Amino acid sequence: MNVFSLALANVRALRRRLIGLVALVSVAAAVCLGALGIADRAQGVTDSGVKESSANRSITVDRPVDRPDTPQLTDRTEARLAKLPHVESVQHRAQVSFGVLTKAGDTVLLYATTYRPALTPPVTKSVRKDLFPLKPGEIVAPAASQGADLGKLVGQDIEIETTRFVRQGEGTGVTGHARLVGVYDPTWQLDNPDAAYAADSTVVRWAAQRSGEQEKNYLSTVGYDQLTVVARTAADVPAVTKSVQQLGYPAVTLQQQLSALPGVLEMIKVVGQVLLGVLGVLAFVGAVTVTGALSRQRAQEIGILKAVGFRTRSVLTMLVTEMALVGAAAALIGVVLGALLGGGAAALLRGSAELAPYVKGWVLLPSAATLLLLLGLTVLVVAIGSLAPARRAARMSPTDAMKDW
Repeated sequence: MNVFSLALANVRALRRRLIGLVALVSVAAAVCLGALGIADRAQGVTDSGVKESSANRSITVDRPVDRPDTPQLTDRTEARLAKLPHVESVQHRAQVSFGVLTKAGDTVLLYATTYRPALTPPVTKSVRKDLFPLKPGEIVAPAASQGADLGKLVGQDIEIETTRFVRQGEGTGVTGHARLVGVYDPTWQLDNPDAAYAADSTVVRWAAQRSGEQEKNYLSTVGYDQLTVVARTAADVPAVTKSVQQLGYPAVTLQQQLSALPGVLEMIKVVGQVLLGVLGVLAFVGAVTVTGALSRQRAQEIGILKAVGFRTRSVLTMLVTEMALVGAAAALIGVVLGALLGGGAAALLRGSAELAPYVKGWVLLPSAATLLLLLGLTVLVVAIGSLAPARRAARMSPTDAMKDW
């Protein structure tokens, strides 16, 4: 019988004494794999979504305020930019201020903003599933603004006040009504901290009214305050940005931290990394303790092996192999438990609208490379932990090992 077969037979015979070590390592591995699996899957979904998302392919073109020789961002400019190479679409933004009159008598100042599909706000409450595009007279506002809770007004007609041009530097208020069809997370501030999205026709009408320009001429004279150029692929962004800048327009790529995980998932990722270190410590300490205890209990067995011709190296190899087999069994059990734990945690996280897109799938485990590396390290740490006590046991002379026979 070779050393490996002997070690396997010993593990089977000693399985009851090894249950504690197996349970310790497998549970620690399960928690670690569950956390890493959720974080890894979430990161993968985020990376793939960000890479070719329209936001990641967007170039922001602002109104050329300090460049009198550069044309304004009119409808003709929008059409010109759309013809540039590698451009998928050009989406415009116009803004104009208006007031929302609350029942308490206060006025909340918001900015009516045209909707751009490349930068869809994170809607938290709405009257219908497919909220965009908006109909004339509908608005989507931040859930809270200037101390006012607008979320409770969703689905209601609200009183608003816009401004009509009278003469240079002077305007008069005009009262009207609009329907609040949704609210979004107020931390979304790419268009303005107090942006309220409305249909293009609504925004242009209010902006023309404020400027004193005829509504039909507004887009060809005053134009938009910002254009978003969407490149066909993320790789085309530098070339498209350069083309826009060569036309004299200030253009920058959108830098939003979409690659960062939500706070809960980032915390899970950190917990998984911490538990990875804890797993290593537990596996090492457990292996040292169990191997030392078993070696003392099996002193007579070791003495017999050495008496019949087993060398110190063979006994050492047998004892370390036993612990390596135990580590492998614990790691495999940990994988199964980790998949179950990760699946259960993912099911709970899917209850959150913010986190649900990041935890797709039912068996959440890290990538195959990470999984194999973790399994190998678990076995290696257990084997290394058993090395010192196994060496002491293997060096005993047959006489000392069998003196209490």
